[in-house]
Amino acid sequence: MAPRRGRAVSGYSYQWSLFADWCGAADVEALPASPVTLAEFLDENPAGNAVQLRRVSAINRAHLDAGHPAPGRVTSIRMALDSARSERTMRRASQCQGIAAELPTTGSTAALFGRRDAVLLILTGAGLSHKAIAGLDRVDITTDGDSVWIGGRHRVRIAPNDAAGFEPATIWHRWNTVLQFSERYPSTPLLAEHLQRNTFPDMTALPDRRGPVAVPIDRWGHLPLPVTAMTAAEVGAVIARHRIGASPLHTPRRPIIRPSGGVDHSEPTAAPELVSAELDSGYYRLGVEARRRAHTALADVPDMVDDVEDRIEQLLERTLQLLDSSDSGGST
Repeated sequence: MAPRRGRAVSGYSYQWSLFADWCGAADVEALPASPVTLAEFLDENPAGNAVQLRRVSAINRAHLDAGHPAPGRVTSIRMALDSARSERTMRRASQCQGIAAELPTTGSTAALFGRRDAVLLILTGAGLSHKAIAGLDRVDITTDGDSVWIGGRHRVRIAPNDAAGFEPATIWHRWNTVLQFSERYPSTPLLAEHLQRNTFPDMTALPDRRGPVAVPIDRWGHLPLPVTAMTAAEVGAVIARHRIGASPLHTPRRPIIRPSGGVDHSEPTAAPELVSAELDSGYYRLGVEARRRAHTALADVPDMVDDVEDRIEQLLERTLQLLDSSDSGGST
C-alpha cells in the first residue's frame, strides 16, 4: 500500500511544484491554500479539463497528506462560493441600510429624493442588480410586519434589524405613498405641500396598481407623467453617489402661497449668525477644486470593489463547474 501511495505522490510532483511556484510569485500561501487561491491558479494557468483536474488532485493530495482540508473538494468550493456571496451581501446591506437611515423623509424637496433613494439602497443591499431594480414593479413588493418581500422571479425577503432600528417596511411605505399619491393627484405643488408636513391621506385600502419602483425625479421635484422607469445606469449612478458620500444637493421649492395671500413656511429657519472672517481670494475656488478631485478619484471605488468580488465569484463558479463535470469521484 505504501509503495503505491508513494508513486501517486511522486506522480503529482510536477503539478504541485507548479502550484507552489505560482503561489510564491503571487505571495500567497500554498499550504494551506484557500479555494479562492486554487481558482485563481487554475484561471492564470489555462489547460484542458484533464490537466486541470490532475492539478486539483495534486493540490488536494498534498493538503490531505499535511493534515489540511482539500481546497479543491466540491464541498469546499461550494462553501467558499456561498461564503463570498454571503459576506458581500451582508457588508453591502449594512452599508446601504446605514445610508438609507440618514436620508430625509419630510420637509423639503430633498425628502422626496430621500424616500426614493432609501428604497433603491435597501434593494441594492438585498442583492438586486441595478438592472433588476430598474425593472422592478410595485406589485412585486409586499410587506409582512416590518419585513419586505420581493416576489416575482427574485423571491427575496428583507428583514428588519431591531438593534439598528432598521424597518424596511416603513422605508417602502414612505416611497409607495408618494407613488400612490402622485398617481391619483398628479400635482407637484400638492405633493410638496403634503410632503412638508407628512400629511398624506390614508391610501392603504386602495388597490395596488402596476408601475415602476425606480422613478426619475427632476431637480425641482417633478415626477414624470406618464410615469416612466429609471434606467439601470441611472439607478447605478444614484447608488454610487450615496456610497461614496457624494449625494447631490437639491434645490428647495419656493414657499407655498396661500389663496389668502399668506406664505406658508412649514419649517421656519432662524437667521444665521454673522461671523466676520478674512478669507483668501482663492479660498472657495481651491475648496471646490479639492472636492472635485476627491469626487473624481473616489467615484470608481465602489465599482472596483464590486468588480473584484464579481471576479472571485466567477473564478469559484468556473472551478465548481470543472469539478462537477468530472467523473473523478474521490480523485479530487
